[in-house]
Amino acid sequence: MKIRGAKPFGSLALLGAAALVVSGCAAGNTGAPTQTESAGPELPATAWVRADAADVQDGGTLTLAVSSLPVQFNINQVDGNEADTVDIVEATTGGPFKIEEDGTPVVDENYASSAEVTSDDPQVVDIKLNPDAKWEDGSPITVADWIAFWEAQNGSNDAYIPASTAGWEDISSIEQGDDEFHMVITFSSVYADWQGLFTGGLLPAAISEDPAAYNDGYRTKAVPSSGPFRITDIDTTGQVVTLERNPEWWGETPKLERVLHRAVSQDQQGASFANSEIDALYISANADLYQTAQTREDAEIQTSGGTTWTHVTMNAKEGPLADVNVRKAVASVVNREQIAASANTPVGAPPITQGDYIFMPGQNGYEDKGLPVDPEAATSFLEEAGYEGSAEDGWTKDGEALELTVTVPADTATNIQRSEQVQADLEDFGIPVELVTVPAATYFSDYVIPGNFEMVSFSWVGTAFPISSSEALYYPIDSESNFTGTTDDRLGDLYDQSNAELDADARIEIAKEINDVIWDYVPMFPIAPLPNVYAVKDGLVNWGATQFETIDWANVGWAAE
Repeated sequence: MKIRGAKPFGSLALLGAAALVVSGCAAGNTGAPTQTESAGPELPATAWVRADAADVQDGGTLTLAVSSLPVQFNINQVDGNEADTVDIVEATTGGPFKIEEDGTPVVDENYASSAEVTSDDPQVVDIKLNPDAKWEDGSPITVADWIAFWEAQNGSNDAYIPASTAGWEDISSIEQGDDEFHMVITFSSVYADWQGLFTGGLLPAAISEDPAAYNDGYRTKAVPSSGPFRITDIDTTGQVVTLERNPEWWGETPKLERVLHRAVSQDQQGASFANSEIDALYISANADLYQTAQTREDAEIQTSGGTTWTHVTMNAKEGPLADVNVRKAVASVVNREQIAASANTPVGAPPITQGDYIFMPGQNGYEDKGLPVDPEAATSFLEEAGYEGSAEDGWTKDGEALELTVTVPADTATNIQRSEQVQADLEDFGIPVELVTVPAATYFSDYVIPGNFEMVSFSWVGTAFPISSSEALYYPIDSESNFTGTTDDRLGDLYDQSNAELDADARIEIAKEINDVIWDYVPMFPIAPLPNVYAVKDGLVNWGATQFETIDWANVGWAAE
């Protein structure tokens, strides 16, 4: 892929701006992010109010908003890989690794006592699971669950439809060691991002072993919990998902008694927050929400760095955008700087543009290779594609006018605003653009995922570790998360090299090559990173705006008075 910031597992998302989360959550840049000049003013990685457990009330309810209820509660399957869904289920899952504030993966002792590489050739990882960890029905979480999960995720069985096979396909075996809580993972090739595979989303073996259950068994009911909370009610009439304390949770008793996720359209979320119907408001780049949030006296604005980046994806399967020169022309016309300023300045955040397909501004390795606004270059690209005309008269090829469409989700103000700016820039250059509005609830499932669009503008929500987790966006052409209808065969070898490179600096250099290749064929073009901007009710602690940090749901709650 809201929340937002890095998720402990991958997902797609209807953010305020409509967004998808980068799948895989693999560790690409294993060091903490390094601020660069391009990052502008530095924002904190985590901006929430911290409190020790002793200073958090016992009990209470937290009410949060999502854009729509899930169409799939299995976040590993492509239809469940939405950020709203991840937001809902993240308090019900976890894994041997969690992410610290600076982006560093560390062992989560709720799920494992140790996890380490014991051999480099072949790469072998030894994980000792916590024997106290259990599923919602009280059965233990064992190596058998991980074996079945790997077999469902690795792409070897076409009956499964995972959002991404990245990393899992590089494992040659998962075996039991000394006992059912000792896991030995052997890789077929070196995979530097191994920690990111063990951060959450695990399924019981009974689900992973059954393609029908994996793909379709959890569209209207919750996946069994392995976290501090469990889903106890899915109210499709009232549009609320209720989470309550998991009685089988073996860790510290959660402070909150329940968490409610209420489906509220973006256009209504500001009013819901102002009326105290929800306890937090994800503002993103929505100026109206920012202004509305400030009218509530018992709340504060939190702003952290983010891993969400807006972009325009172009469908290259057919039509004018099948020509790379048309795609380059479009990317050379849209004014990224103006869109960034329009989005960020009204919410008090710096207007930074995004010009890298892998790294976020401020991360070590980031390079802005984005095509500058250049009408002359755009003209040359269109002429190379066989078009004739001008900005004043429009463009034609073989007597057919060049016209494009952008599919936008209804009631997502920031997405619509960004699409209108893309429309205005292209029309000023003589390319008419129609905005096609579709229901927000089915935007991804019916339009983006099946490729039923010409252009779309949403946001990818990345992870703290972006190299390998980005692969599914661009390669191969039939990846479940590649919605562009195109790829470049060079990417396969480059991603293989990067995923097998344990030296961090060398990996970054390979990632830069990947970035260059993608800019060669421009399947999409990045626009701007979004900071995480939230309004949060006073007294809420250990939850809020964060870039990387895994939320400790057992410690989220209301400050003791």
